[in-house]
Amino acid sequence: MSSRPAGKGRAGGAPRPSSGGKARVSSGAKLRTTQSAAKSSQAKPRASQSSAKASQAKPRTGRVSGVAVGTRRPPAKPTATRHRRRPTPRRWPRRLALTLVIAFALGAATLVRADWEVHNTFLNTTSHRTDELSSELRVVQLTDFHNIPRPAQVRDIVELVRGADPDLIAITGDLINTNNRTLDPVRRLLDGLSGIDAPRYYVDGNHDHWSADHAKLHELLERFGVTILTDANTQVSGDFGRLSLIGVDDYFSGNGDIDAAVAGLPEKGFRLVLTHSPEIFGELDRTNIDYAMCGHTHGGQIRLPLIGAIYQPGGNWFPKVSKGAYVDGGATLFVDSGLGVTGPKLRLFNQSQVTLHRIGPDV
Repeated sequence: MSSRPAGKGRAGGAPRPSSGGKARVSSGAKLRTTQSAAKSSQAKPRASQSSAKASQAKPRTGRVSGVAVGTRRPPAKPTATRHRRRPTPRRWPRRLALTLVIAFALGAATLVRADWEVHNTFLNTTSHRTDELSSELRVVQLTDFHNIPRPAQVRDIVELVRGADPDLIAITGDLINTNNRTLDPVRRLLDGLSGIDAPRYYVDGNHDHWSADHAKLHELLERFGVTILTDANTQVSGDFGRLSLIGVDDYFSGNGDIDAAVAGLPEKGFRLVLTHSPEIFGELDRTNIDYAMCGHTHGGQIRLPLIGAIYQPGGNWFPKVSKGAYVDGGATLFVDSGLGVTGPKLRLFNQSQVTLHRIGPDV
């Protein structure tokens, strides 16, 4: 047999397979394969990063191993729907009820106060300065008693007069009402006043004139020592000096005559007038009256702060002369709101009162 040269392969120069039947791989081929694998492994993370970004940008839906996978939807675009107010509870019934309760409470309190002012009398004090008297003259005025039927209140009135320590007591009309069931209240008053050491003087009011008991009233006055001055005058003296006391009948009922009342008076000296109604006001300065006191108006009975009387007898709404002192020339008229009531048995901001007039040079 012929021998072949060493190192030569089969035809075409290809290497002969090993005895194990497996092809041999050179070391150079292994190196190249390893580098390619490394490069491909470096490229895979970039692919995974790209897929993660894609998954964030476009979330997928579906189920993975039986678990629901939620997706984030983009916010819905606002639609042109009308905004609806949330229903609120109705509060006006409660507010109305509260308002009515407050109004009722205030009304009830006002009525209680108005009734209290009728049943409780206090002592009011006013002063008038004059150099025509040598010292203080104290005159307590009672007006518009209107036959007050409450004995306890009549006793209180008498004690108020006693405590004022008067030099004289002036009763300026309307002791009784036009219609009276009894004159016992006046009898109690006059009996109580008779126990006070001070002279008492009286002038008629319109209700006294209008009453069928007018003559009986005058009988009671005389029985208890009260001097009735009907368009007449008298001289009064004391520690205060000397004065002319003038009683003028009621102008409201058309019975007064001031010229007759001042007839025969001396030109000088202090002139004090007792009368019932303020209608005489314009006649006082003309007849040289220094000071006059009257009643009749009840101060309107119902008065309002900053407004004063609303109404008073004679159909006079919001009267200009109703309560307090008024001046015309050299004459001063004091209108007292009085003790009793006519019409509605109410007084408001206008309590039943007795007034002490302090007249003199140092008051």
